Amino acid sequence: MEDSGDQFDVIVVGAGVMGSSTAYQTAKRGQKTLLLEQFDFLHHRGSSHGESRTIRATYPEDYYYPLVIESYKLWEQAEAQIGYKVYFKAHQFDMGPPDDKFLLAVITNCRKHSIPHEVLNRSQVIEKFSGRFDIPENWLGVSSEFGGVLKPTKAVSMFQTLAFQKGAILKDNMEVIDIKKDEIKGGVLVFTANGEKIWGKKCVVTVGAWLKKLVKTVNGLELPMLPMETNVCYWRIKEGHEAKYAIGSDFPTFASYGDPFIYGTPSLEYPGLIKVAVHGGDPCDPDKRAWGPGVSMDELKQWIEGRFKGIVDSSAPVAKQLCMYSYDAG
Repeated sequence: MEDSGDQFDVIVVGAGVMGSSTAYQTAKRGQKTLLLEQFDFLHHRGSSHGESRTIRATYPEDYYYPLVIESYKLWEQAEAQIGYKVYFKAHQFDMGPPDDKFLLAVITNCRKHSIPHEVLNRSQVIEKFSGRFDIPENWLGVSSEFGGVLKPTKAVSMFQTLAFQKGAILKDNMEVIDIKKDEIKGGVLVFTANGEKIWGKKCVVTVGAWLKKLVKTVNGLELPMLPMETNVCYWRIKEGHEAKYAIGSDFPTFASYGDPFIYGTPSLEYPGLIKVAVHGGDPCDPDKRAWGPGVSMDELKQWIEGRFKGIVDSSAPVAKQLCMYSYDAG
C-alpha cells in the first residue's frame, strides 16, 4: 500500500447525503476533511439519489422529533449559503386504522412535544382536503404542519459544494477496503482499493447499504442490518386536477400506516405526476442487485383508488425509480 502522505483530521467514507453533509459540517468547523466515495459522485446505486424524499416530524419513534426540528433550521441555513432550494415546505398527513400502534404513537408524540395537530375522522378528512383525500370510515387521520420534500441528488451536490468551499478534499472512485487503528501514532489508517493508505485522526463511515460488509471486514462484527431494494412509483393525476396536488398548494406529504405501509409526496419533480410508493422491498446484496421488479402493485393500486377516488389514475405507475435503504433487522 502506498502512503498518500496526506493527513487529515477527519476522513469521511461514503459521499451520499449523510457523508457529504458530515464533510461540510467538519470542514466548516476548521477540520481538515477528506470525503471518499467508491463510485462516481452523484451516482444512482445507493440511497441518496433521485428527486424527492419526505421529511416529517411525526414519527412513531419519540427521539426523531427534536432531530427533525433542528434539521429544518440546518437545511435552511445550508440553502442560504448555496443560493438555491433543496427543501420544500409542506404539511404532513398521517392516517391508518384507529388501533394501529404506530399511528397511536404518532398521536402520543404530537401531544408530548406540543406539535400542533388535528385528529380527524373520515368526514373531516374529506372536508379538510376538499375531497382530494378519502380514508375508510373507521380510520383516523392526523394533520400537522411539519412535513416537506427534500431533493436528494441536489442536496448531495449542495453539501459537496459547500464542503469544498470550506476546504474539504473530495475524491470519488475511491473504494475503502479496510480501516485500521494506527498503533504507532494513534488515529486510523484508511486503505483503498487502488492501493492508497491515508491517515486520519478520526474516520466517519456513512456507506449506507454497504455498512454491514465494511464493518465485517474491519473488525469481524456482523451487524444486524438488512439492505433493501425498493421501487418508487409515480402516478398520473387526471387532467384538470394537477394543481390541486402540487407542492406549494395545501396538499401534504403523507404516510399511511398498516399493511402495506404507504407514503407519498405532492407533485413536484414530474408535472402532473404524484409519488406514491410502498415502504418495503426485497432484501438485496448491494453489489449484486436484482434491479427490480420490486413490490407487487396490486395493493398499492387498491390504496390509490380508495384514497384518491379516481382523481389519480391507479391503473399503473407511469414511471418508476429504484433505490436502496437499510434497516436494523436485530
